[in-house]
Amino acid sequence: MKTIVFVGNHKNFSGLRLGTRLAHVLAEKGQDTVLAGIKGKLPKHTKLTTLEFAAAAKAKSMAEAFKKAGAGRVISLVSLPACEAAALAGLPYIYCEPENFREEKAVKNKKTMLRKAEKVVVIGKGDKPLDKKLYASNAVRTANPAVWVEHYNYDKPACFKKENNIVAAGKLAKSGGFDVLLKTWARLAPAHGTWHLTIVGDGVNKAALKKFIEKNGLSESTEIVPADSDLYSLLRNADIYVSPAREAEGLDELLDAMASKLPVVATDVAGADELVANAVSGLLVNAGEEEPLTVALDDLMVNWGKRVGMAIEASHMKDRFPFDAFAALFDEE
Repeated sequence: MKTIVFVGNHKNFSGLRLGTRLAHVLAEKGQDTVLAGIKGKLPKHTKLTTLEFAAAAKAKSMAEAFKKAGAGRVISLVSLPACEAAALAGLPYIYCEPENFREEKAVKNKKTMLRKAEKVVVIGKGDKPLDKKLYASNAVRTANPAVWVEHYNYDKPACFKKENNIVAAGKLAKSGGFDVLLKTWARLAPAHGTWHLTIVGDGVNKAALKKFIEKNGLSESTEIVPADSDLYSLLRNADIYVSPAREAEGLDELLDAMASKLPVVATDVAGADELVANAVSGLLVNAGEEEPLTVALDDLMVNWGKRVGMAIEASHMKDRFPFDAFAALFDEE
């Protein structure tokens, strides 16, 4: 049976990270899997068959595309239109969203769509029962899983010009804190000539950040790549991961980096302290402040033993947030 995995997008949550990995895991299990989503939003690096839709595509046209593709079922991550399309096509569907998720535009028939689902997977934590006003008996709660990537693959992508790599990912906006990271990097780069910084993301501050890089002579040691770049290849070849956010965002990428055996430097935004044990699996610093970030990053760059020790501790996140348990919720029954 062919499975369509549809990855939705939201300003506070993207289905891309989980949906792409889930589609690959299902394919590895022998399921005929297609990765679907909005045109231009799907990863360019996937080897899976993809199915793209215009952002304004109607459920009816999506349903026809599902049937034409020979779909037997649909898995939707934060996309109720994909659920509606599956229902119109007469296909069973599973829906997945984070707990307390709210659409950017209210969906009148959300409760109906959830109750019609074969299963609803709610990403959250806690022992309290799920909200009965929204979720029916077909809903299950699961922890946010880590997308683990094997580390120490020395087949480095061409974009890496140096041997020691730092990666940071997130929104290139004020909330992302990348202006602070680059000010920090302007102080550190001259003293660490073998290191290279890659920032993964897009946003309103992208042009200003690029201008800062050029103005401060950082072009040889720094690059900004689009948000749809293969982050996991970058993590696979990184030595340190940095999360400079001013607000509670980018926690999914932080979790993935730690599970991938990377020491991290992260700001003390809400949620980060639940992932990073300060001075054990990484270093926590004050959000929005340049000096603490500079000291912490410099400390890891010069101290190989500390990086290795923290990397080992960080890798335990893979066991705390296993992806296999998450993927099993979507197995064919």
